[in-house]
Amino acid sequence: MLRRHVATGLAAFGSVAALLGGPSGCSAGVDVGQGSSATTGAGGGAGGSAMMVTAAGTGGGGAGGGTGGSEPSACVPFDGAVLAVDKLYLGGRTFDDKESSVAWKDFGFNLDNLTTTSNFATHCKPAAGGSTSVFEDGSSGRDNSFGRNVRVILEALVPSLDGQANDAITAGQFSQIFVFPGLGSSGDAEALVTKVYGAGVLGKAPSWNGADCWPILYENLLDPKDVGSAKTVYPASTLVKNVWNSNGTSDMVLTLNVAGQSVPIKIYQARMAVQLAATHQGGALGHIGGYLKSEEFVQTLRAVSGAINKAACQLFDGGVADQLRRASDLLDDGTQDPTKTCNAISVGLGFTLRQVALGPSLPKTAEPIDYCK
Repeated sequence: MLRRHVATGLAAFGSVAALLGGPSGCSAGVDVGQGSSATTGAGGGAGGSAMMVTAAGTGGGGAGGGTGGSEPSACVPFDGAVLAVDKLYLGGRTFDDKESSVAWKDFGFNLDNLTTTSNFATHCKPAAGGSTSVFEDGSSGRDNSFGRNVRVILEALVPSLDGQANDAITAGQFSQIFVFPGLGSSGDAEALVTKVYGAGVLGKAPSWNGADCWPILYENLLDPKDVGSAKTVYPASTLVKNVWNSNGTSDMVLTLNVAGQSVPIKIYQARMAVQLAATHQGGALGHIGGYLKSEEFVQTLRAVSGAINKAACQLFDGGVADQLRRASDLLDDGTQDPTKTCNAISVGLGFTLRQVALGPSLPKTAEPIDYCK
């Protein structure tokens, strides 16, 4: 079993509030179970030219490529709702914030439109000498090998991964921002262009009252001078009975900040859904689903692992990299084919949202230092 191998292979690493409430597994009307494959939205998007940056924040890159310290200038004028992730659920805690070894089962989507718990004949072949045990689906066929398998590997390096990531959000180190142009304080929107951005260092703890001018990461923009030029866009999203649904997929970079390091995780064909508050000033029971390209993810983690723990480099190359590869449960186009070897890792994350304001773009992030070279 993968978990037993992790405990053995990583022993030397040593030590590394939902607004609307709801018990684990509840969807509050958010359809995140089975269904047909979503259509693919444009990776970049039009619109938003009114959101021009008038001043950029400052700050140099830190170890692992993080952005530095000074607070950016004024908010970017914007007509619509701007919400930021105030809590992430990586698979170790339920939506009602209880620790659970099976919390991962309730996050994400059925990406491959299969529901499998023991018969994996239709799946791709296990990678790196792995076992079919990593293929088990969560509830309603949700695919989430990240929550079930990868999180266990990472927590041997970074104990309390969920806690560290959320502490960083609470301190204003990073977030993910959802921008809903033209969305007012009530009512549905059956034709909605939604943009999603990675947020850099705010420079203070967020107040979550709509006054925080949270700056946007340079790498999330097609044009660094135009905050409206998001790379991650959902052109056909909807809001029906306060349930927002992406109604499509788009690649997205989620830049986690854990153990003082910025870790950019690229999620391919990311789809999302969230229950917004009636005032559209917050959200709960949110889901992100998509997949990581296994080798790309392995190399990203390798580049920053040494900064977290200097002993990590040798262990990473000595076995951890293959343990991560063994967590692969999809092909890197999001499909299954029993004649091919798995080379992608499904991801299911949960989140809640609170109100912020749109800030300017930050300077380009420094390239991460590869501490394992």
